[in-house]
Amino acid sequence: MRMERKRTLMEFPVTLRKDKEEHLVTVKKKRRFLTADLTSRHGQKIQIGKIVLSAIIPIILLFGETTYRLIVSVTELKKVNGIQDEILFSLETGTVVHYLQIERGTTALFIGSNGSATVYNNLLAKYELTDDAIDSLTKWPTTTYPAHFQTRAIFKNHILEFRNNLVPWRMHVSVAEDIKFYTDDNAVIISWVADSAKKSEGGTTWQTLIAYHMLILSKEQAGIERALGGVFFAQGSFSLDELLWYNEKKTLGETYLERAEQYSSTIESMLSERYTSTSLHGQLQIMKSFIMQNDSSMSSVSAGIQWFDNMTEYINILKIIQDSMGQDIINLLEKESETIRSDLIVSAIIMVIAIITFPVVIFLVYKLTLQLQRFANDLKEKTKSLDIERKRTETLLHQMLPVSVAQKLMRNEAVMPEQFSDVTIYFSDIVGFTTICSKSSPLQVVDMLGFIYQSFDDILEKYDVYKVETIGDAYMVASGLPKRIGKRHVAEMACLSLDMLNTVNSLTIPHLPNEKLRVRIGLNSGSVVAGVVGNTMPRYCLFGDTVNVASRMESSGERTFLRILLKA
Repeated sequence: MRMERKRTLMEFPVTLRKDKEEHLVTVKKKRRFLTADLTSRHGQKIQIGKIVLSAIIPIILLFGETTYRLIVSVTELKKVNGIQDEILFSLETGTVVHYLQIERGTTALFIGSNGSATVYNNLLAKYELTDDAIDSLTKWPTTTYPAHFQTRAIFKNHILEFRNNLVPWRMHVSVAEDIKFYTDDNAVIISWVADSAKKSEGGTTWQTLIAYHMLILSKEQAGIERALGGVFFAQGSFSLDELLWYNEKKTLGETYLERAEQYSSTIESMLSERYTSTSLHGQLQIMKSFIMQNDSSMSSVSAGIQWFDNMTEYINILKIIQDSMGQDIINLLEKESETIRSDLIVSAIIMVIAIITFPVVIFLVYKLTLQLQRFANDLKEKTKSLDIERKRTETLLHQMLPVSVAQKLMRNEAVMPEQFSDVTIYFSDIVGFTTICSKSSPLQVVDMLGFIYQSFDDILEKYDVYKVETIGDAYMVASGLPKRIGKRHVAEMACLSLDMLNTVNSLTIPHLPNEKLRVRIGLNSGSVVAGVVGNTMPRYCLFGDTVNVASRMESSGERTFLRILLKA
């Protein structure tokens, strides 16, 4: 027993030492993995493994996020499409309600007029409009209550049975029954619009849809008010109950309209433009005051028709606003749907890109590791080439603009106009240039001008002058700007002009050797203003009377040899 215990105590340090050695080996492997030698093949494999691992993790995260966005987008798109279908159906039902309202009002006027033939013929026309609106519904809601709304055919039979009781020889319906019949049916149809508003709660269209629903309710009350008012003017007066009934519908209609205006500024602006600021509003207010005072002085069938027509015009205005609101709702839903579709497409594209990019990224990163040194060498060579091109560009810019101006432009600094109080301007042109051109082809003219102006440009190198521009055969030079040289500019320009004359006297037109070249030269000294004009092709331009006088001196000069016109 003691021997076994002694052996165990002796083996304990050995076991502890082995565990420590294994731990050190593990640590070394981890360090070797983190700091791999890229010069060895084993180190390259470890580095590629790390790159692959670092590439897989973000791609998996991106794939998961994109999948989640796809699911959310599809769900939202289904929801918006469902709401859009409901809104389109509510617009259709709004048309049905509108024509039922017209039919209700015309029926009440017919009853109140004791079966007027004129009103009855108008009523028959309204029947057709109502039937067409019902037939145009793209669907029929599934409902069991009321029973006559179970199907489209049952509902049409329900209306037909009511109409059959209104023939002039039967007249089994009172005004109250007429209004109740249509009002009950309209209430059911209007409730479909309310259901659409509930389904869109929380979306971007709910506020506009609530305003649309309130507008329909206001229009419904206005339709009842129209029917009751027509009866008032046709029969001459109201009982107390009828007057209270009329006042209730009038007040409800105005209240619903105010609520609609609160939810939508579009309704408020359109109502002001089409109704409140028109004569129709004043006429209706007058007729409403007669009804509220129960004044029978205007009562007649013709007054009832006038009331009915005015109220119909008002309700038609509400219908126009209703249709406009409906179109606004559809446009909002289409924009929302389009946004969701765009997000869906973007998510799908991102997912596809993530799948395709995974092997591509690994391959490209591997290749990139091998090509870094090559790219560094190429970059060095391209930097040298770019520096050479930059110098060429600067040289070309210095040829187009003064050096001081060009340097400011390259530094992106503003070049302000500058006034020079004392400079000399040189203008020259070729005498008979038009005649020479008529004897030459366009290419010969270009070659001739290039030959002449090359000779002139060579002369400029000997003097302290600045070539401003050449236009056709005109040649313009200035001395004393942009670098001021005191009074020396006059001598510089005079010597240049003489040198120009001597040079021209020795030149010969290559394709017209018998033609003698002559030039007119005009000089003038004075003050000018110089500045850069233009952004796309900036030009260093001179302005002032000094330039104009020099140009006139040149253009009015004599066509003789060795003659210079100058004005100091």
